[in-house]
Amino acid sequence: MPVDSAFEHCHTCLAPLRYAASGEPVACRCGALATLYVYPALSRAPAADSGEPIQAEGESACFLHTGKRAVSACDSCGRFVCALCRIEWGERVLCPACVNSAGERTNLLVRSRPLYDSMALAIAAVSFFLLELALLTAPFAIWLAIRGLRAPGSLTPRTKVRAWLAILLASVEFVGWVWLIVYVILKARARLT
Repeated sequence: MPVDSAFEHCHTCLAPLRYAASGEPVACRCGALATLYVYPALSRAPAADSGEPIQAEGESACFLHTGKRAVSACDSCGRFVCALCRIEWGERVLCPACVNSAGERTNLLVRSRPLYDSMALAIAAVSFFLLELALLTAPFAIWLAIRGLRAPGSLTPRTKVRAWLAILLASVEFVGWVWLIVYVILKARARLT
């Protein structure tokens, strides 16, 4: 879209404003002045890698964009793809359809990951209030937290604080149970003697 045909609306009467240069004041028909700024990308020519049109007869066309020149073939299905459709996956070149179908069949596309650290912290926190469960759930929470520390990270950046907090809380619960069992056994022995 060329800059001279770009529109914005007046902040007072909402009428469309026509402007030619970014940063210059524009007067609306209602009399209000507005300064409009245009992103530089609006006036920039499209990138060269968006696919070049076919120049000569006999050139291969993209499977998805028939007017664009093919730059390579998909290593999986053999379809010709333009620069826009070409996806480099490791050392392979794939088309969008093959990436999508490969992601459904394998773990190529990871859309979610289990948050072991959050699960471990939740189990440790719940068993802290239900101490009868802590003897069983504390080791499980520790195992989940360690697995979370070793597993690939979340798709969004996260710290390892939850995992370490779960290990600490579950360890306190487990040590408390062990101490309680030892205390009861020693008290029972003391009564017998």
